[in-house]
Amino acid sequence: MASNSLRQKYREIARLVQRLPEKQLDQSWKELRQSFRKPLAEGESIDSRLKAADDRMSFLRMITPKERSASLGGKWVYKDGELLENQDGTLRDSNGHVISNWDGKNLDPESIKRHNYQLKRAGFVNNAHAKGFF
Repeated sequence: MASNSLRQKYREIARLVQRLPEKQLDQSWKELRQSFRKPLAEGESIDSRLKAADDRMSFLRMITPKERSASLGGKWVYKDGELLENQDGTLRDSNGHVISNWDGKNLDPESIKRHNYQLKRAGFVNNAHAKGFF
């Protein structure tokens, strides 16, 4: 029973180590292998070894970068048969100009909805305090 849980911890930590940057990868693999292959010292139990593995795993969860999804999904926008580039989440044409339906004269309804929600969340219910008695 203990060997299964120890093996499971090793695999979970190994998955986290795989996601580390290359400069930390070799040293982390060495530490992982040494810590799990080291024989139990006198007075040390498997439970204490599992506790140490849990501590190491929680630390690795904090410092490892999140996994990137392998999907190539996204937004593909064509205009007049020409693919418009999506750079940094902003659609631009071949000249680099931002493409948007919304400008200063035509406001994006989703932006207004989000703005009003954030104002309400921040406590700005109305502007009666600024108007005075008018």
